[in-house]
Amino acid sequence: MDNQRSLLEAELLKLGFSFINKDSMTGRIPQHGDVQGTFINVEVVFDDFPIIQPRVRLVSINAQEELYNYVPQTWRHLDEFNNSLNATQSTFYICALHNWSANPARNGNFIYYRILSWLESNVSGVWNEDEDLPTRRIIPQFSNAILYLPESFLDHLKEEETKTIFSMDVSHTTYTFISGAVATKKKKGNEYDLEQIKFEKRYFFFPSVHEGNAFTHLTKMKLGTERTSSKLLIVRLPGNYVFKTFYQLLISIRMNTELLKLADKSRNFPVLVMFKGDRGRDEAIAFLASKEYLQGKSEFLVKLMKLESIAQRPVSVDLTVGLLGVGALGSQVAKILSMKETKSVLICDPDILSMENIGRHELDPIYLGLSKSLWLARELNYKSLTDTFHFVLEDEEVHEKSDILVVTVGDKQSFDKLAFKKLSGYKKPIIWAWTSPNNILQEIVITNPSTGCLNCYYATIQSDPDLLALHEQAKKEINNAVTVEFDICGNPHTTSHMEKMIFFATQIVSILNYYSKNKRFRFDYVNYYWEIDEIIPYTKVGYLETHHACTCKGDR
Repeated sequence: MDNQRSLLEAELLKLGFSFINKDSMTGRIPQHGDVQGTFINVEVVFDDFPIIQPRVRLVSINAQEELYNYVPQTWRHLDEFNNSLNATQSTFYICALHNWSANPARNGNFIYYRILSWLESNVSGVWNEDEDLPTRRIIPQFSNAILYLPESFLDHLKEEETKTIFSMDVSHTTYTFISGAVATKKKKGNEYDLEQIKFEKRYFFFPSVHEGNAFTHLTKMKLGTERTSSKLLIVRLPGNYVFKTFYQLLISIRMNTELLKLADKSRNFPVLVMFKGDRGRDEAIAFLASKEYLQGKSEFLVKLMKLESIAQRPVSVDLTVGLLGVGALGSQVAKILSMKETKSVLICDPDILSMENIGRHELDPIYLGLSKSLWLARELNYKSLTDTFHFVLEDEEVHEKSDILVVTVGDKQSFDKLAFKKLSGYKKPIIWAWTSPNNILQEIVITNPSTGCLNCYYATIQSDPDLLALHEQAKKEINNAVTVEFDICGNPHTTSHMEKMIFFATQIVSILNYYSKNKRFRFDYVNYYWEIDEIIPYTKVGYLETHHACTCKGDR
C-alpha cells in the first residue's frame, strides 16, 4: 500500500499538483486550458488512501474562491457542509469517485480524470449514466438542532400551492446559552439572539400538528416539561427557483418572498423550506435565522438544522390481525408485526404482567401488575410511532373485527374453551400456535372452513405414522430435559430458550405475510422439533383434512 501511495503522489505531481501537507495535494483541473471557459482548483486529501476514497474539496472556480455565491446554480454532485452560523463559510466536496475500492487502478491518473469528467458533465449538462447517481440539490446536514416531522405533514406541504408562506407553533427544548445560563420556559424561543445560543447542546423541535397519539407521546417523551415554543416559518418554493448553495437559497427566498410580514419583532426564527431539488424531486431544508436575515441586511446569522421525517412505510401485512394471548410468544408476534407495518392489530388478553414474565416478555418490569394487552398495545404504538395496535377488552369483539385470528394463549383451559366453544363454527382463518416446555416441540395449526378442526389435527397425529413418530421422539426429549423448578413464592423457572420462541414467532408472522399477499396458505399445519441443543429444527408440514374419527364434519 505504501507503493500505491507513492505512485499516487508521483502521478499527481506529474499532473501539476503540489503538496499542501503530507496527506493532501492541490491542483488545477484541467491541467492546461479550460472546459468551455471553466477551470477549477481542487484539494485532494488522501490520509486513508487506498482503503478509503480520497476527499476532493473544491477550492475555486475560475480563480474565484467565494464558492457560496459563485457555484453555478445548475451544477450537480457537489456536497456542501456548513457547521457555522455563517452561510458564506461552507465547504464543498466533489462527488466523482463513486464505487471506490483499494484497487491499483484507482491511482492519481484515475482521480484526475474522474474529476475532469465531473467538470465536463457539469459544464455541458450531459452526464454518463454510470456517474449520475441519485443526488440532492442541498444535502441533509448534521446538526444538534433537529426538527422532527411526520411524513404526512411533508405530504400536505407538497400539495400546497407554490410560493406559499405560513407559520405555526413548534415545541422545542429550552435553549442553553454560551454563558452557561438556561432560557426560561416563560419566554418563547424566538426571543433570543442566535449568537447567544450554545449549539454544542442538542435541541429537539416538534411542530404542533395533530398526528395521533404516537407522535404526541414522542413529543412528550423527548421534551418532557422542560420545553418552550417558537413560531416556525414554512415556505413552499416554486419549481423555477434555481440555486445550488445554501447561501443562494437564502438570498432567493429573501428576494422573492415576504417572510418579514410573518417575522414580527422576534430575534430568531426556525424556518422550513420545501423546494424542487435534483431532477425535480421534492426536497426540504430547515434552519434557524437571525432577525437580520429577515430584515434584508447583508450580514446575518443562520444555523442549519437536521431534518428528520417519521416515515410512512408501505403496509406489508394488509390485514386486521386479531391476537388472542400476548404472553412470551404472543408479545413477540406483536413486536414483529409492529416492524412489518401491519394494517391493524387487535390485542386481547385478560392476564396481567407478573414476575415470572420478566425477561421473556416484550414489556418492561415497570408494567408489573398491569394489563399485558393494554400496555403492550400502547408500547408498540409508541415504539413504531403508529396507531396500529388496539387494546380490546372482550375477545368476541376481536373475533368479529379481525380478518384472521392468531391464538397463542398459554393456558390449556382457555385454549380449549376457544377451540371447542367460542370459535366453533368460526368462518375466518385461525392460526393456532403453542409450544412444549423448553420449546422442544412447536406446533402451528391453521383452520378455516375448508379444513378440519383442531380435533381433526389431534386425530391426525395418531393416524399419521411419521407425525406420530415425531411426537413420540419429542416426548422423550421433553422428559429428558431440565424440569421446571419453583421458587419459594411458587413461581416456575426454566432455562431460557427465547431464541427458539422468537424463531417460532417469526414463522407465525411469515404465515400472516404470505396469506396477506396470496389469500391462501401453503400448508395447514407445521411442527418444529428441536433437540435440546440443536440450532436448526426438524420441520414437518401437512394438510388438515376432516378426520373420519372427528364429529365436526368440517363444520366449524
